[in-house]
Amino acid sequence: MVAPFLDSPTKDAGHPLGIFALATVSIADYDVASAAVPSDSAAMAKLATPANEELTAELDGATEWLGLPAGEILLAALTRTIARTLGEGIVAVDVASGRGPLLDAVPLACATSHQMNATEVLAGVHRALAAACESVASDPSEVYFNFIGEVPAGPEPVQETPPALGHLLEVRMYRADGDIHIDWWYDTGRFASHTIAELCEQFPLALYEMTSDALPPF
Repeated sequence: MVAPFLDSPTKDAGHPLGIFALATVSIADYDVASAAVPSDSAAMAKLATPANEELTAELDGATEWLGLPAGEILLAALTRTIARTLGEGIVAVDVASGRGPLLDAVPLACATSHQMNATEVLAGVHRALAAACESVASDPSEVYFNFIGEVPAGPEPVQETPPALGHLLEVRMYRADGDIHIDWWYDTGRFASHTIAELCEQFPLALYEMTSDALPPF
């Protein structure tokens, strides 16, 4: 997918999200009419980004250095991943972090490094979350960021439960045995498998950028 080039978001002072307010990112590969599986009976599949001790160490170090929760850094990396893979613009994301309340349709700017550096991305995510509030939306957003936190070992791990909230894409993140795990649950009727594979591959690179290049934004 190719998105139109967008100037720096700081150039449009008429909207808090700047020029990004003029563009939205099309998340799915296929619309409802052409979907292989109807949206009311979606088949969800999972692709996992392999757990990585080095990536986990980077995240833990960044939470201390940047003074931000791990969930915000991971969410910032997701916006960068979407920009690189699906296009630049605004994506509404339902956000749950640390098993806290669900924030509906948080508008997040997904930008490549040509538009926003890592520090600006983190600051944008922090502001968007601070301005969001818990509500009950009539319909779920297409994307769900679900940072579960530490999961205990057990016969029926919570992280293996298939999504059932109606999102097209759930990015489920959790800690198990000390490491961060990232699972990409997606509607197989709305996404090509190679799109999810690209998201899966790009996310660690985006997270390394957030943990290595960003300065404390506040």
